[in-house]
Amino acid sequence: MTPVVLLIAALVLGACGAEAAAPDATLATDATLATDATLATETAAGTSTPDDLADGAADASDADMLADLATDAPPLADQTAPDPTALEALTFPATALGTAAFSANGRVQPHGKPTTWHFEYGPTADYGSLTATKPLSPRLAAYYTESWDDGLAGWRGGSGEDLTYVPSGGVSGGFSRFTEPSGTDYNHVDGIGPIHLAQYFYPGTFDLDTPTAALGGGHPDFRDARVTVSVRGNDWRRRVWGPNPDLAPPFYRGDELVWWTQADVSPGKDSTKMSNWAHTGFFLTAALYSDTWRTFTYRLYNDTSDWSYAGHDRSQGRDLYVYAPLDQVLGDLDVDVFHLLLFVDNDAAIYGSIDFDELTVAYRNHSLVFGSNGGALVQSPAGAPDDAAALTDGYRHGAGHMWRSAPDPAGPLEFVYDLAVPVTIASVQIHNHTEWPSRDVAILASVDGVNWTSVAEGTLPEAAPTGPNFAYLLKKGLAVPARHVKVVIASGYRAEAWGLGEIEFFGEGAVMQTDDDWYRVTADITGDPSGLVAGTTYHYRMVAVSGDEVTRGEDQTFTVPTGETPEVMSGDATTIAPRLIRLAGAINTLGGEGLYHFELGLDATYGHVTAPMRTGPEITPRAVTRLIDLAHPDLAELAPGRVVHYRLVLCSGCQTPGSDDDVIHAGADRTFVSE
Repeated sequence: MTPVVLLIAALVLGACGAEAAAPDATLATDATLATDATLATETAAGTSTPDDLADGAADASDADMLADLATDAPPLADQTAPDPTALEALTFPATALGTAAFSANGRVQPHGKPTTWHFEYGPTADYGSLTATKPLSPRLAAYYTESWDDGLAGWRGGSGEDLTYVPSGGVSGGFSRFTEPSGTDYNHVDGIGPIHLAQYFYPGTFDLDTPTAALGGGHPDFRDARVTVSVRGNDWRRRVWGPNPDLAPPFYRGDELVWWTQADVSPGKDSTKMSNWAHTGFFLTAALYSDTWRTFTYRLYNDTSDWSYAGHDRSQGRDLYVYAPLDQVLGDLDVDVFHLLLFVDNDAAIYGSIDFDELTVAYRNHSLVFGSNGGALVQSPAGAPDDAAALTDGYRHGAGHMWRSAPDPAGPLEFVYDLAVPVTIASVQIHNHTEWPSRDVAILASVDGVNWTSVAEGTLPEAAPTGPNFAYLLKKGLAVPARHVKVVIASGYRAEAWGLGEIEFFGEGAVMQTDDDWYRVTADITGDPSGLVAGTTYHYRMVAVSGDEVTRGEDQTFTVPTGETPEVMSGDATTIAPRLIRLAGAINTLGGEGLYHFELGLDATYGHVTAPMRTGPEITPRAVTRLIDLAHPDLAELAPGRVVHYRLVLCSGCQTPGSDDDVIHAGADRTFVSE
């Protein structure tokens, strides 16, 4: 198998193995590559929150790989005990990026130490070239939470009005509901294909016509973020178009529910260039076929094998949607995030609804006053019933995560933080208390702790129509040197008490601790300025640095595609509901056009074919799936217990009627046992 096919294999297995958490089961008989499915856990509704999952827990696939690497180690008597805090690095398979570049993937375990990383690469194992050096992100210790108990809280769906609020019947209280049929979004038809926007939200400062939450001061870092959400489907089904809607729809369908990410990558952040990636490393689709709440926890790993670049629609004649590296998009996710439906086709209409509840996203905490980033609270108002440490715990609101003053306050009430090293403040964000809101606040900074300079002042909203995640004061565009910062509450909306939800400062210069956990990292290797050479095999490896400590991952190779032959791989078959099977695969057309379909049957002659779906001229691997209804009358011979053969097929040129240039590219024959 060529290196490129191995990389596509990693993409397919990442995309299709993750949802194998109970009750789904992987059926592919020849699946051999490890996946991160062990971290994509599913629990009964209401029993899991991000705090229940150990941030420092090792990934089982990491442990397996380390065990494999240790098989050639010297006898135990010749070994010394390893340093449990030693920096660790692993090099992982890359993915293709056209015919002059590739995306390298790796992992770093910093054990809590500030660490930088880069890749070495070159035509030989001597390398000779480096990617840009970047710091690992700080701890996964900032939290966005939404329960939809009081409304949609800034979330929308479809064209903007297709998501509705339901006040009761959720996991706890209210929830949000997306109902089909809805409109189709064709903005990415040349890449991932048609989509339906089930729900979306603006976490940064991109302001179209709806409020923004300004997570992380408007620039949230979602690299390796952890998402927990409860999902429920209601009467999820398909009906044929036309005068006979009671006819059986086709035996196949798309409609995969995934996370989606969009960021502004224009140089001036002027919203003229947007980059979109679909998280095809984990599907929530199984919940659509259950009438009970199912709670999923999954990670947005910063690894291109877990994602599909979404592309755009060339027929629009505009370049609003462009490619940008995954690390850049996740590291500054300033536009919007979605749960949406992929691989939508027009063979039959979708009917039913999807319910969402109890969402929590743990993302990177870059606040300068967060404890492990060097901030230390040295002064707070006396007599308060709540610990002022709650103001820098990463939560904007919620029981146990806010501060309330002593009764009948008379300002000013001051909070002073010392910073471990000199910093430059770029923005300040103050969040209000949901029950005891403060009104007027002032922010000051000092380089010596004696002389104070005004940074900003303003009035906090008493509340926000879209909920407590929007009740904040944000001051941006600052450039203030500081070694000490002060927040002063001058007044409040209630005479009985004043309070705050969270205090955050953002800027440059702090030394930020990392998690004691494996980080995923990715970088595009482009060989600038001339690019890499098509058909050439390149060596690359992961490098991590912390102080004087340097560690390197193992050497890996990648052969840059020539562009002459599209790449097609048949992936896993996965049960997602009784008699409903997902067939998965991956395709890279390397800039060409084509149509893909799946073939299946009782032997390698197949006999059943799904409808063709277009693959536009993108240059990265993308996941593709089809859901197969084994109970459909057209598939009666695929009875339980029978071995079913299947494969993914790409036809280049087939999108042009009457073309003589049709070329068939087929993935390997694979099998599963019908249930």
